[in-house]
Amino acid sequence: MTTILGFSGSVREASFNTRILRALPSLAPDGVDVVPFDVAHIPFYNQDLEGDLPSSVAELRAAVAAADGVVVASPEYNHSYSALTKNVIDWASRPFAQGPILGKKAMIVVAGPGPGGGAHCIEELAKLFGLLGCQVVSSVGVAAVHEKLAADSDTITDADLASQLTAALAAF
Repeated sequence: MTTILGFSGSVREASFNTRILRALPSLAPDGVDVVPFDVAHIPFYNQDLEGDLPSSVAELRAAVAAADGVVVASPEYNHSYSALTKNVIDWASRPFAQGPILGKKAMIVVAGPGPGGGAHCIEELAKLFGLLGCQVVSSVGVAAVHEKLAADSDTITDADLASQLTAALAAF
């Protein structure tokens, strides 16, 4: 069994990226288990806290260490990723040169209502993951995401998107 830890770079209740992340376990191929991780309570990175690590950060690091890879579902803000996404990756990449995310396989999902499909965010996250020695095994940009999700659930209604996400998870 391949275990993939997933987190959303948005804390907005109706976040498209969070909704896609919650849909991933049902789309995962046999042998792949996607485990969403709530990062809403992770404090801003502060090296002063390393000596007395907040429990939410310790849980994050343990979950990343135990996983075979990570899925990051981030909104695109100003042609880049969200501050929350960066914060979680900062905590998971510490202590310096020893963080549990270093060298992991990664999948990037960026969804938004516009036509761009998060291309800039995907590029920036891929660059960041490269600096951390991570292998980006797949990325999925989702344009017009509001047309591809059920209005009242986390169900993906677009067959092409569901197929893309399943294939992306299979890349692990």
